[in-house]
Amino acid sequence: MRFYDGLMVILPKNSATGDAHPLAVLVQPGVVPLDLAIPLQVFGPWPEYVSASLGGLKTPYSLDIVGTEAAVGDLLQVSKIQPLSRLADAQTIVVPGILDPTVPPDPAAVDALMVAGKRGARILSICTGAFMVAATGLLDGRRATTHWHWAPELRARYPRVTVVDRELYIDEGGIVTSAGVLAGTDLCLHVLRTDHGQHVANTLARYLISPPHREGGQAQYTSEQPQRRSELSHTTDWILEHLDEQLTVERVAAQAHVSVRTLSRRFRATFGVSVMEWVARQRVSRARELLETTDRSIADIAHACGFGSVESLRVHFMAQTMTSPSRYRSTFG
Repeated sequence: MRFYDGLMVILPKNSATGDAHPLAVLVQPGVVPLDLAIPLQVFGPWPEYVSASLGGLKTPYSLDIVGTEAAVGDLLQVSKIQPLSRLADAQTIVVPGILDPTVPPDPAAVDALMVAGKRGARILSICTGAFMVAATGLLDGRRATTHWHWAPELRARYPRVTVVDRELYIDEGGIVTSAGVLAGTDLCLHVLRTDHGQHVANTLARYLISPPHREGGQAQYTSEQPQRRSELSHTTDWILEHLDEQLTVERVAAQAHVSVRTLSRRFRATFGVSVMEWVARQRVSRARELLETTDRSIADIAHACGFGSVESLRVHFMAQTMTSPSRYRSTFG
């Protein structure tokens, strides 16, 4: 491997099986290096120790980097770029962001992406990659997000897109968009969790040293609120350690040594939801992993996650996953 002024990226040989899910990463000139690295880490070949912790499971994706030879920047060199025609075989396409999204995207790449989306390929955009997806028209009438700094520009250029600039990622079914840079990790883990369950996603999150519980509804961390995570980190960690107990806003506020009003304001500003909505999400996440990795009864899992009853678990589980606990277990157990 040679190093130039910046970084050279060489796509390693994929270790997935022949029936792996074909996934393409569509690169453009000026691609953001970290936006490209994230899907390679999550969907590319996994280290042996990660596979070993998953019972020998190899990466279930077959990954290609697709684009043109011009898709390099001053800080990045990409090898083994496949032609745009490879998008015709991809079932999932990831579009990383570029440093200057006001630069018009390659018309051939836009057309190829549009055709792929219309035939049913799932499309994921990281950061300013939403601009290319919007250029295809596939986001018209849909909600989408991008880096908070570029959200007004995306809204102005594509008025048919409902731009939401406070969420980490938005899943609109066939198209999933994420906020700036590191929110791409949240998006990719969300997709991995959707495809292969909570346990696999949590294992990859530990490998990436990334929080597995950052949901899409959390607010983007803008420059005006960098302190929010540090203010709440001890409180959220405490909640995760006590999910099986009866939790109220009053009890959490007392543990955090703040008023209920202050706690509620901080949760809403940081996560975009109320305290108890956030707690419910974490309880469902815990239930998902227990359904996948244990043979405990659904009633036992309901109590272990703090729901108190099977019916309460079922209501919250259905609201967040659109399926029942028993069906989820039959799919991912």
